[in-house]
Formats: sequence, C-alpha cells, structure tokens
Amino acid sequence: MSSRKLLQGLVLTLALGLTSVLMVGIWKGKTMKEQRVVEESEPTEAEMKLTDMEYTEMQEGNRIWTLKASEANYFQDEQKTLLTSVLLTLFLKSGEEIYLKSQKGILFAGTRNIELTDSVEATLPQGYTLSTEKAFYNHEARTIQSESLIHLTGPDVDLQGKRWQFHIPEREGIIEGGVRATVVFLPPKSQPSQ
Repeated sequence: MSSRKLLQGLVLTLALGLTSVLMVGIWKGKTMKEQRVVEESEPTEAEMKLTDMEYTEMQEGNRIWTLKASEANYFQDEQKTLLTSVLLTLFLKSGEEIYLKSQKGILFAGTRNIELTDSVEATLPQGYTLSTEKAFYNHEARTIQSESLIHLTGPDVDLQGKRWQFHIPEREGIIEGGVRATVVFLPPKSQPSQ
C-alpha cells in the first residue's frame, strides 16, 4: 500500500509541477505579447511638425498647385507628410481653379502626389461640386482620381458613380461604374421683343 501511495504522491507532484511550468509560460507569453502590442502601437515621431502650413508648387514660373493644412507632420524615412484639415488648390491654364478639401491627407515628398481622405469635397469650374471619401492627385500625370463612390452636382446635372477621373490640362472628366444621372433641362431663354 505504501508504494501505491508513494506512486500517487509522485504523480500528483509531477502534475502540479507541470501545471506550474505551464502557468508561468502562459503568463510570460501574455506579458511579452502585451509589451509587443504597446511597442507596435506607439507611432513613430514626426521629424518636423508644422501648424498652418502652406506650400505652392511652381513649374516654369507658373503656379501648379497650393497645399494648405492646419497641421503637417513630416516623416523623413517614409518621405511623406501627414496632413490635417487640407485644402488643395489646382491652377488651370485658363485661370480657373479647382479646390479639393478633406479632413486628412498625405503629401508624398518624392513624387509630389497627394492623397486626400475623409469627406473629400471638390469644387470644379463652372459651378460643379463633387463629394467622395478618397481622392488622389497624380502630379506627373496631372490627374485627380477617386476609386470610391462619388456624387457630382452642377448646372442641370446630378451624377453618381463608383469611379472618377479628371484630366486637368484637358479639363476632361470621366465617371464610371454604375453611373446614375439626373439631367434637368431648363426652358430656353426668351428673346427680347423688338
């Protein structure tokens, strides 16, 4: 009987020992995971922070665009600037201007491309306005495009679609993907009596 009790005691001690080792391992793993999550969630510090930032891109003495933001955080390693409360003004050769406003944006330093996100509103020449959640300005191609739902309104027209692209030099816009349009025809203007 005593050898049986000894064997039971040994098995019980071994089980308690393994349980203790497992508990310590789980506790250490959880602690290390929490430390990694804290380390990963800490944002990298911007190398330069500006408030009320304004920058104008010039080419051959002509203004191409002006970018304004209430706050700009520049990250050298990523070559980008995170922007808050953004206003992008694009200058057309005709003298007209396109305005793009958004809550957030990114200026990519190397390419001078600009991504606008969070409630993007565009004001186009001749009274047209466009709203979407995301828009991208390609500096080299001189285009604005959006791959998110858009809503365009203006004189005599109301359009909705899934994609939009505007070629700035040609002043040509394209809306694609499930386009829905409402066109309002105004009566012709009356001729003055002679």
